[in-house]
Amino acid sequence: MLKLSRQSWNNLIIFGVLALFFLFYIAPNHLAMMRSQNTVVTVVQPGQRILQLEFPQAVLKQAGPVWRLEPAVAAVNADMLLQSWQSLQLPLPQQNDALILAQVCRVQLSQSGEAASATWQIMLDQQQWYLQQQQFLFPIEKATADQLCPPSLR
Repeated sequence: MLKLSRQSWNNLIIFGVLALFFLFYIAPNHLAMMRSQNTVVTVVQPGQRILQLEFPQAVLKQAGPVWRLEPAVAAVNADMLLQSWQSLQLPLPQQNDALILAQVCRVQLSQSGEAASATWQIMLDQQQWYLQQQQFLFPIEKATADQLCPPSLR
């Protein structure tokens, strides 16, 4: 056993408690914050699937094993449109501080496991395109905006 004075034992206990505090409180919070910064935002949550996409000019529905636009739009491939929404990964959202946004397209997305459909809007601020849901703005490219809501469906 170590021979320590009463003051040395007190110091050892204090530093031990501080080390445990750091180990059990500060380290997990810091790791959780680091994980949340590296997460990828997706439109379709894992384990869910798209049931319907409603655009201003048409509705994308599943008819048996295939997906169809009603009314049919010749210039749009329904499978490619569905794949664009399912595989979309978004960057972290930006703040909607003093942006003047114009709505380009509004899409109602119905997913399995959700009671209500989610509203996604494609917005434009001068030259920057955004995908918006509620108060969250996700910057996207014009090509991505055209894949998510082709001009013939706006």
